[in-house]
Amino acid sequence: MNAEKLHQLTAHSGALYALAHGRTTNALFSAGGDRVVAEWNLERAETNAFAVRTESTVYSLLNLDNKLVIGTSNGGMHVINLETKRELRHLKLHDKGIFHLFNDHTNSRVYACSADGSVSVWNPEDWSLLWHLNLSNQKIRRATQNSDASLTAFACGDGKCIITENKNHQVIFEIEAHEESCNSLAFLPSGNLITGGKDAFLRIWDSNKGFSLIKEIPAHNYAIYDIIINQESGWVATASRDKTIKLWNLEFNETPIRLDRAKKGGHLNSVNGLLMLDDNQFASCSDDRSIIIWKVDQN
Repeated sequence: MNAEKLHQLTAHSGALYALAHGRTTNALFSAGGDRVVAEWNLERAETNAFAVRTESTVYSLLNLDNKLVIGTSNGGMHVINLETKRELRHLKLHDKGIFHLFNDHTNSRVYACSADGSVSVWNPEDWSLLWHLNLSNQKIRRATQNSDASLTAFACGDGKCIITENKNHQVIFEIEAHEESCNSLAFLPSGNLITGGKDAFLRIWDSNKGFSLIKEIPAHNYAIYDIIINQESGWVATASRDKTIKLWNLEFNETPIRLDRAKKGGHLNSVNGLLMLDDNQFASCSDDRSIIIWKVDQN
């Protein structure tokens, strides 16, 4: 397995924190500290004639059935109609930043993870509030679900990973996952859970044995900010404050491929987010104000 840089996209004037799929299969949205949501044409490696300006830094994005949901640092959620470019809703339940927006396709819900320690769950048809879950006295960094959408796991700023059942969102497991902060997480094809923390470790948890610890890996030099999994091609990518991306096989039993500035023309600063584009391409965004499109070669 190897990877090469296809494009490096630069137009933003601030650090980038969020990526989402664009209006077409060859486009993506990006946003961050400059308070502008831009759309990129990945074939031409340039911006499209689309931009949304927000009142504060953008931490999260979600493209949802021709609507773009924007989560900001002041706790606001803007819902934009992508055809008319007009705002449909401005939701203001949270008083601190929205770090992650997650779409539950199975149950038709949108989860918003906030720095105020709570998660709001919304009906995307009319944007009515379904639940407001107070889970922690620290930030909720990210959410993910298992393959049948029966469980949701939340990464918390106190280092815990909280797992709820999805009928009534009752907490069924609390894992002491990392020192200081659990930043990122994802379910593996096996059903096991992988988490990444401020302590720079990856940890894998056995879903069949009460999410007991299977393996811990000193994966990066600094905090791990994002994890994506390509089940079809069989690899995992992790992004870190140490300015690198690493590619792993699903068993984590081989030396990872390191995508950095020196060897692969990677990012100059912290890598904050990842987005799967197709079976062999993904995007990364960084404090260096750029997006890199990567192609993974399985041979």
